[in-house]
Amino acid sequence: MKVLKRILKEGKIKLKVETLDDLWHLYNVVGLGDQVSSRTMRRVRVGDESGRKQESVRKPMTLKISVEDVSFHTFSNRVRILGTVLEGPNDLVNIGSHHTINVEPGRTLTIIKEHWPGYLLTRLKQAEKTQGTPVCLIVTIEDGMAELFLAADFGLSNGVRVRTTISRKRGDQKSHDKTMKEFFTSVTLAVRSQIEQNDIGLIVIAGPGFVKDHFKTHLMSAGVKDLPSVVAESSNSIGIPGAKEILFRGIIGKAIKGLKLEAETQLVEKLIEHLAKDNGLAAYGDDEVKKAVQFGAVETLLITDKKLREGTDEQRRKMDRLIRDVEKIRAEFHIVSTDHPAGNQLQNLSGIAATLRFRMDK
Repeated sequence: MKVLKRILKEGKIKLKVETLDDLWHLYNVVGLGDQVSSRTMRRVRVGDESGRKQESVRKPMTLKISVEDVSFHTFSNRVRILGTVLEGPNDLVNIGSHHTINVEPGRTLTIIKEHWPGYLLTRLKQAEKTQGTPVCLIVTIEDGMAELFLAADFGLSNGVRVRTTISRKRGDQKSHDKTMKEFFTSVTLAVRSQIEQNDIGLIVIAGPGFVKDHFKTHLMSAGVKDLPSVVAESSNSIGIPGAKEILFRGIIGKAIKGLKLEAETQLVEKLIEHLAKDNGLAAYGDDEVKKAVQFGAVETLLITDKKLREGTDEQRRKMDRLIRDVEKIRAEFHIVSTDHPAGNQLQNLSGIAATLRFRMDK
């Protein structure tokens, strides 16, 4: 992400979205009541109003809208920002009508807020620093079934599912080997497609048996262009459970430092462990966490993106003050995505929690 202009005294920040992760950051930065200005396409009617020669056409124009809803569509790689039109060409658009700005990589837009919380400014700085960070492709595989997932800041994204019927060894060994090779070829094509579409820094092949090892050998000898590092790891299952297992075990972080998704998963797992042990080194809920901050006991503060995004303006300001207090006691702070299982666990614990440096007297 590139921040092109900051005029904070006017509440304006102009930025350019460059990657899929940037869309995830944008989704968490734009809130209800914000104003967004961008070049966009809008369908308008042109022609003689009194006649029958009017037609509906899409025209490019610059609009400023007051935000009413923001949604992140991973399947189409875009953020949709819906709102009412505040400014635009008077001859083409009615002020107060609704419009949706679709933001994709490459788009430039200006966000105007009444107040920019410190944690959002920090998020934009981090997005600038991590520009171009590669993602991990997780391939979970067993006989005749493979599922591919991208692990990046926005969470786990389904890539492709490949399914093939494999002949049993007890029947005909040659037939088994042939169908297995065809299966591996299909999965390799799916992997190659992901590499062409994304900046892949690591491929983790996971599964419960030896198929993962055989496929790793096949993949590395297939002559795939720009093939990144490939590792094979055992997992108890494939699909989402297998991908989660890879995340929980910290395998990705050994090859790609700073992958936010894995770091968040491990932080939430540490929190859950403390809660399960009831050792007093975890706090959750607004009141408990606020008390822990006041005591200077917080080691790591965790807040879900959903709690920040769906709160009122006053609640966001309180969160901003809490985060500033956390920074004063030199504790870490993380916004945790709810687009992966660990984030959902944290959301079920009220959306805010902390691991502590020491026990507090109750």
